[in-house]
Formats: sequence, structure tokens, C-alpha cells
Amino acid sequence: MLKAVGALALSGAFLFAAAAPALADPAPRSDQHSDQRSALRSALRSDQRPEQRSALRVLVAEKGGETKAVTLTCDRDGGTHPSPRAACRLLRKAGGDPARLAASPGQVCTKELRPHAVVVAGMWRGKPVVFGRVYSNACLMRAAGGAVFTL
Repeated sequence: MLKAVGALALSGAFLFAAAAPALADPAPRSDQHSDQRSALRSALRSDQRPEQRSALRVLVAEKGGETKAVTLTCDRDGGTHPSPRAACRLLRKAGGDPARLAASPGQVCTKELRPHAVVVAGMWRGKPVVFGRVYSNACLMRAAGGAVFTL
């Protein structure tokens, strides 16, 4: 049952995150999501060549809790991410692949069960990035992704 709920939450998170990088919303809005889309658009329209641009949408959802979504731009670290410099540094070491992140591989975590779903979608230096995973708890999530997943 828990695996099914986790899979369902992750599927919904994928749908939410996959729609964000399309940036097809022409109507200006005054909400937070509009600000995040604007940051992502400006990062993609920068003076860099398309193969150098890096703009990602990071979504973290806690089961039965809060869902947070931010934009992260690298190669000019910024966006709405709370710590873009640290997050971009980790992504550069991993070649832009969130699956290769290992922020704290020796981290000791409890066996507490509070699932957290993470979705990262966007472009890394011109290549599409789509990543999604469910972690058993926040400690394991932070150990895997460090600043990238810490919203």
C-alpha cells in the first residue's frame, strides 16, 4: 500500500515538474509560480549558447506534508533556490545528473518512515534532465542530494 501511495505521489510530481520547463504560459501572473517561471525563462534567454544553459525545476514533496518547488539556474548561479551556489557546485561535480549526486554518502540516518518525493526536470548545458525518486525520510533525501534537494 505504501509503495503504491509513493508511486502515485511520484507520478503526480513528475506531471507537475514536467509541465514547468515548457514555459509556454504567455499570460503574466502575480503568484509565486509566475515568478519562478520568469526566472527560468530569463535564464534560458541569457547570452550563453543553448548548449551552455542550465535551468532546472526542483520539486520536493513530503507525504502528508508540504510541497515545495523552486527554479535553479547554474552557469550563473541563481533562481529561486535557497542555496543556488552550493546546489550548482554539487550538480557540476555530478555532470548535471541528479542520480549521480552523493552529497553525504556516509550519513547515518534513522529508519523513520516519512516519504519524500524529489523531482528535478529541465535542461543542463543543453541536455534534458528528468529525475525522480522517493526517499524514506528527509535525512536520506539530504544525504543523497545535499543542497540540491534541501529546499
